[in-house]
Amino acid sequence: MVATLPNHHTNFIGMHSMAFYLRRARLVLMLALIWVGSGVPLPATTVVPPDFSELVNGADYVVRGRVKALSYESRMRGERELIFTKIEIEVLEVVAGMPPQPLVLVMLGGRSGDRELVVAGVPQFKVGDEDIFFVQGNGRNFYPLYAVMHGKYPVRRDQTTGREYVTRSNGVPLTDVAQVALPMAAGPAAELQRRMSRTTDALSPAEFSRLIRKEREAMQHVE
Repeated sequence: MVATLPNHHTNFIGMHSMAFYLRRARLVLMLALIWVGSGVPLPATTVVPPDFSELVNGADYVVRGRVKALSYESRMRGERELIFTKIEIEVLEVVAGMPPQPLVLVMLGGRSGDRELVVAGVPQFKVGDEDIFFVQGNGRNFYPLYAVMHGKYPVRRDQTTGREYVTRSNGVPLTDVAQVALPMAAGPAAELQRRMSRTTDALSPAEFSRLIRKEREAMQHVE
């Protein structure tokens, strides 16, 4: 049995604070849970993308890591049973902040026996994947990354040159940190962007990490 939790369309402008975003996200989740089992679909997810400064400074910490293992557990919330996925991360590099050790991310959704709970529109994790993670509210929020799909940046390797490069969570190469603030394309639109982008122009993980540290340091000096 599969229960899908599509999120309600958010129609607000700007992201003045992560607290406001999270309040909306929690409300969206509660509305989605109410609709589970009704058989009536909800509109697709829309998350207001943060700009690069909001992403970097809104995260509790930033790491480059590899997914080591996935496990699932059921938890009771009142009379409702919810399924969560625990993602064990091998930390390859601490880019900013102080992550706990070991690092285990927790997200709503997963499998338990013949039951599956799916939150529509959120990036999934697979063992062996390597990403740069902007972690925010792990264990407190329904998804542990800042602004959901905008907080996960896969690390890829060019099959011809062997060069490592960074993409957005939809697989489109990230060539400039300004692209962080762009809406996240999906489906055919994302496929078109991938085909039109050159991996040679994409930021390397080292370049992306350097820019993250630079932005974090700049904000600390302002404070």
